[in-house]
This record gives sequence, structure tokens and C-alpha cells, in this order.
Amino acid sequence: MANDMIGIGGGCIDHLSIVRHTPDGWEECGPPLVQGGGLAATGATAIARLGGSVELWGVVGDDYHGQMIRTELERDSVDISQMRIVPGMRSPTSFIEVDAETGERTIYGSGFGQRPDGLETFFDPTRAESAKAMLVTSFVPDVAIQAAQYIHESGGKVVADLFRVNGPVAEMVHHVDAIIMPEFSVEPLVGSFDIPRALKVLADLGSSMPAFTVGPEGCYYLAEGVVYHCPAFQIRAIDTTGCGDSFHGAFTYAMAQGWDQHEAIRFSSAVAALKATKLGGRSGLPTLDAVREFLAERPDQARARRLDNGVSA
Repeated sequence: MANDMIGIGGGCIDHLSIVRHTPDGWEECGPPLVQGGGLAATGATAIARLGGSVELWGVVGDDYHGQMIRTELERDSVDISQMRIVPGMRSPTSFIEVDAETGERTIYGSGFGQRPDGLETFFDPTRAESAKAMLVTSFVPDVAIQAAQYIHESGGKVVADLFRVNGPVAEMVHHVDAIIMPEFSVEPLVGSFDIPRALKVLADLGSSMPAFTVGPEGCYYLAEGVVYHCPAFQIRAIDTTGCGDSFHGAFTYAMAQGWDQHEAIRFSSAVAALKATKLGGRSGLPTLDAVREFLAERPDQARARRLDNGVSA
């Protein structure tokens, strides 16, 4: 039997450093940090930190980084029984420069996109029969579709962390309740930076809760045909690595609790804000108590408003 929540996607190891620009034009790196990363893996870790029961379906190599990926997930109480070890595979790694002034990142990745032979056979979609919510990525979309069908049969929700909706995931997106995409996906989707129009496109694909995250500007989402803007919480960002991953994980957690979309968006925004206060995609991931305290201290922040007087996209 699966856990209450499932994440489908890989993990990696991040090598991070804060970079400062010196007066004489050089760049100076701060002390490095090495820790786990990856869309679904960090999303699952966010769920576990919040106290959720979650398992991750993915693959790692039988190398040192693969061992580290598994160890960190297990330490955070993510069920790794469905993380398959592939002999000879090189586990993905990232090298991330974090700007000391803005918290924005430059990312260099290695080993991503690997697909071992027979990958789809590594996972059993029927494990999703009893799950309440699931987070999917572009990893094994055919498996995700089958698992989503089981999730929906039991009344659960599916959340997607995607950068595009065509290609290998074109069919999978029709089985997702909440497609949550970053702002740079808007223009490729509709030809211009028209968020309301892009939200409508996602809704037409079948998403009942589409959203776009826009960094320090918060996020835009569609609820019952109306576009809303939820401003970001006011924090001093140290590092934005993993903010999107933590947002997706928190939203998946909220869906498993049966919360409504507006509550889930604000909660997820708080989790992402807290994450941004520390270096690394996981260092700042909060507990549920920490999120509740954060929200209680900011009752008037990050309150969603209807866009253009509630005019539908």
C-alpha cells in the first residue's frame, strides 16, 4: 500500500555557493553547500517536513551521489522503497551560483534526462489506489497517467511540476488537476506574456486549478473561471533554489488535506518563502508548525485578489 502522497520524478545532488561581486570586478564564492535537490525529490521532502506521509518513485545510479540522494531522502522520512538503483548509471548533479544581492541562481546541470532501459516497468501504478494526492513531473509520463487514474478513482488530486505541456507529457497533462508552471513557460505557451490567456489554455487542457509562479511577484491562478493574483510574502531572499519545488510539494500536501485552492495557494507561498530564507533547496524547508507561525505573524500578506475585477481569462 502506498503512502498518503506520491512523488514521481528523480533526485539529484546540488553543489551551491553564494557569489558576491567585488568592487574590482571579480566574483567571490562563499562556503559551498552540498545537498539533495531535484523537482520531485525536493517536493517530496517538503511534504515530509510538513509531516506528510510520502513516497518517491524515481531512479538513481549506484554511485556515491546516488547513495547520498537516497540517504538524504530517508533522513527526511521520505519513503524510498520505490527509488530504483540502476547499476552503472551516473546520478544527476547540479552546480548552482546564487547571487548574493538577489538570491537568483545560475544553474549548471549534468546527467539529467537519463532513461534506463525498461524504465516504465520499474514502477507499479496500482500503488496509487489508496493515495490522496500525487506530484508528477515529466519523468515516466505513461506511468503517471496510469497512477493518476487510480488517484482520481479514489477522489484524490494530481499536481504537476512542468515547464511545457507538449512533447512526451502532452497526454499526461489531461490527467492533472493542478498544473503549476514557472513564469518563463507563459510566452512559449501562448506567444506572449499573457498570463490570463495561458491559464485559460491550461484549463482547456483539463486542469481545474492551473497556476503560474512569478517569483517575488507571487503567483497567478485560475479558480472557477476567475483569475487571481496572490502576492508573495515579504521576506529577505537568500536563495531561490527549490522555491518552485517546495511550492509544488506544499500544494500537493494541501490537496491531500482537502483544503480549497485559495488556502492551498497561500500555504504553498508561505512554504516557498520560508525556503528562500536559507541557502539550498532544502535547508529552509519548514515544519507545519513553522508555517502556521509564519502565517499567523502575517495575517494581511499574500492575500489573493481577483484580477481585473474578476474578469475571466
